[in-house]
Amino acid sequence: EYRRLTIDAVVDERAMFELYLSAFARVLSRVQPWTVMCSYNRVKGVNASDNKWLLHDVLRDKFGFAGLVMSDWGAVHDRVLGVSAGLDLEMPYVGAYHDSQIEKAVSSGALCETDIDRCAARVVALAALAKKRETLPFDAAEHHALAREAAAHSAVLLKNDDALLPLAPRKTIAVLGAFAQTPRYQGAGSSKVQPLTIENPLEELRNRGIAAEYAEGYREATDAPDEALMREACDLARQKDAVLIYAGLPDRYESEGFDRSSLAMPENQVALILRVAAVNPHIAVVLCCGSVVELDWAEHVKSILLMHLGGEAIGGAVADLVSGAISPSGKLAESWPLHLADTPSDRYFPGYTRTVEYRESVFVGYRYYDTAQKAVRYPFGHGLSYAAFSYSNLRLRAAHLNEGETLDVSLAVTNTGEVAGAEVVQLYVAHRSRVMFAPEQELKGFEKVLLLPGETKRVSFTLTRRDLSYYDVVASDWRVEGGAYEIRISASSRDIRLSAQITAAPDADARVPDHRAAAPCYYDLSGGIDVPDSAFAAVLGREIPARERQKGEKHTLNVTLSEVKHTLLGWLLGFIGRRIAAKATQTNEVDGGIVDHVLYTTPLRMMSMESDISPQKVEGIVHLLNHAPVKGIKALLKKDR
Repeated sequence: EYRRLTIDAVVDERAMFELYLSAFARVLSRVQPWTVMCSYNRVKGVNASDNKWLLHDVLRDKFGFAGLVMSDWGAVHDRVLGVSAGLDLEMPYVGAYHDSQIEKAVSSGALCETDIDRCAARVVALAALAKKRETLPFDAAEHHALAREAAAHSAVLLKNDDALLPLAPRKTIAVLGAFAQTPRYQGAGSSKVQPLTIENPLEELRNRGIAAEYAEGYREATDAPDEALMREACDLARQKDAVLIYAGLPDRYESEGFDRSSLAMPENQVALILRVAAVNPHIAVVLCCGSVVELDWAEHVKSILLMHLGGEAIGGAVADLVSGAISPSGKLAESWPLHLADTPSDRYFPGYTRTVEYRESVFVGYRYYDTAQKAVRYPFGHGLSYAAFSYSNLRLRAAHLNEGETLDVSLAVTNTGEVAGAEVVQLYVAHRSRVMFAPEQELKGFEKVLLLPGETKRVSFTLTRRDLSYYDVVASDWRVEGGAYEIRISASSRDIRLSAQITAAPDADARVPDHRAAAPCYYDLSGGIDVPDSAFAAVLGREIPARERQKGEKHTLNVTLSEVKHTLLGWLLGFIGRRIAAKATQTNEVDGGIVDHVLYTTPLRMMSMESDISPQKVEGIVHLLNHAPVKGIKALLKKDR
């Protein structure tokens, strides 16, 4: 999120297609959504909203998208270039100024009318589709029940020593933590909504027949430990058979618009967990957070139930899980490192004024941790259950995967536990013979299967040569390097249950990238990932872009207050902006320091959205910053269209 409106994401093309664009390609290969939204940032030095390579060459020509492309809110940098690149709809509409710019561009020959016609036709087509939309009945109770089911089945049981969960009937329970009364159930930012109902976690526990008594333990609005609240919580916990502590991250720790500064939880929550553990070791922590947190306190508790941001029915979902009405079956969709310093991108993020460099290339998440054999708190795909599962009888239809063929893989999964449960079976492919650098293994499929006690079912996967491929940046297409590949059936990326080997012939025109001489750091990750400039440039295939504004470079509409705050005009704009932004702190969603940071890293072009200042007048301000007072004053005095 750091400088997200102007930052240039410097990522090599292979990583871009194998990781960051692959989800879009996968969806578009199966369905045709009505719309796709472009991002705020720059790619290859060009704003996504102006980027013909991204919006036309990749999205339309390569991925086959035929619908409408709209901007993210306020993402448009240059409307004329956007129309030419294939950005159909600007969101929001910022007045007639951009319309006049389009008119001028057509008159001068800088923009073809056919480009405008294509954009207009797609807007009309979208309107026609929306008009045909079928009106469906809405049953609020039914949807709420679905939300409760979804929250329960996506929760991840990270730890469960001595089978503390589910809570045994008739046990007395201390429920601690402010989140037990006012749950953290959704993200902060533009996605924040007002639900029709919110379940109270404490009340839902009691509705499940759990004998729960409550103490606050910490105050959500501050990080400072409260000695009186902790003493009250410890007194209650000391008397009970077990303790449920609701903890996690408040809105001010994670939100759209800013990056987290650490992986730490609030100090008062950690202090509460450690203090209570000293008087009662039978603790289950219910974590409510949208992203990874450091869990240095994990050894002091028996169980950890990760609810993520579980939505409006999180209260009932927790009650269903801790009571045993539902067995946890979620799996981690990201690795949980021990500490922030263990992450492959730590030394390169959040980046510079102009750029953020993705020097880790394809080694993201488990692809890095598993390749580097680095210890993690919990691996990708991890998740426990109240049931137990065994894997057996792996079958492959063939031992070689030829061009145009598919390979069927199946196995038997048995519930060896005493309760019904669901298991997520994961299939990874490891390439054993390679010249290019690549992850130790990659997830190629997963299936969730529900099993009664003692029941066995077969789980099947179908692999294609695409699952064995890498992205060839020279051919701009997928290629198979060939050789031996290991098929791994796993319960997590670190829990391989079954395996078998296959072979595949290389594609005749495969150009296997060999960076062993130019970038050896990508081939040995045992000491972490430390990428010098020369190695990154070799993999990037071009010079590393300038990280900061160059001396004498003209300011553009993307200039931020942080770049001009040393000037009188920049100081004045900052003063006015801070007065306006101060109102945002009254929402208690984020603190004033974060609002101030966002203000100074937002480009001036956004002023026309956040105030009554027109885009034309913003251009005038930029002229003044570039020491062109005549142009600046003329633009400021000119009547807005």
